[in-house]
Amino acid sequence: MEKILEAANRLGHLLAQNDIVKRYTEILEELHKDENAKNLLDEYIVFINDYRRKEEEGAVIEVEDKKKLTEMSEEVKESNIINEFMATQGYYMNIMQQVNEKIARPEGDPPKESKIITPGDDKRIIL
Repeated sequence: MEKILEAANRLGHLLAQNDIVKRYTEILEELHKDENAKNLLDEYIVFINDYRRKEEEGAVIEVEDKKKLTEMSEEVKESNIINEFMATQGYYMNIMQQVNEKIARPEGDPPKESKIITPGDDKRIIL
């Protein structure tokens, strides 16, 4: 288990050095500091999920709901921070999906354990 956690830690450091991951972290922080943009995005997500649920269930979508969807979509499009967040999030999610796929289906042969003896090891090399 220790080796897995060490590898996960190394992976975390590699991801943290990636430009897209760095920008995602930055834009997420900026979004949380901008109360108006954050609230708009939160409301939009809740509304869009409710709207889609109604569509899937075949429920009647009122004219007011359609109008509100159009208005909210326009507000979201006008917000530079929300647009950048959504674009960056897409790239970030793509990276994470690729990482998850590699974890689930690794390629090549597994790395062989090193036979190097480090100071303090009492192991012997068996050839």
